[in-house]
Amino acid sequence: MRGLLVAAGAVLLFTAPAFAQTSTTIIEKKTTTTEMPAPSAGSTVSTTIIAPTPPPAPRVEVQPPPPGPRMVWVPGHWGWERDQYVWLGGKYMEPPREHAAWTAGRWMQRPNGWMWEEGRWD
Repeated sequence: MRGLLVAAGAVLLFTAPAFAQTSTTIIEKKTTTTEMPAPSAGSTVSTTIIAPTPPPAPRVEVQPPPPGPRMVWVPGHWGWERDQYVWLGGKYMEPPREHAAWTAGRWMQRPNGWMWEEGRWD
C-alpha cells in the first residue's frame, strides 16, 4: 500500500508542471471615434464632435405618452453628420438606476468651432 502511495505521489510531482502551465492572451483595445448620436445608457464611449457654425434653434417636439412607468423623456437635439446639422428626435429611455436624472447634451462654443457635449444620467 505504501509503495502505491509513493508511486501516486511521484506521478503528481512530475505532472504538476504540466497542470501549472498557463496561457496568456493579449487583447488589443482600439477606440474608433465616429460622429454619431449619443450612445445608449451605460455606455462609456465618448465622441468629440466639432462643427464650424452654431446649431439652429432647437425644434419644438410633441412629447408622446410614456410607454412605461419608469421611462424618461430625452429631448431631441441637433447632431452633426456629413458636414451639416441634422435633427435627432427625442425619445423615451429607461434610467440605468433608481432616481437617475437625465442631463441634456449641449453645444458649446470653443476656439476651433462648436463642440457637442453628450447628455448623461446623473
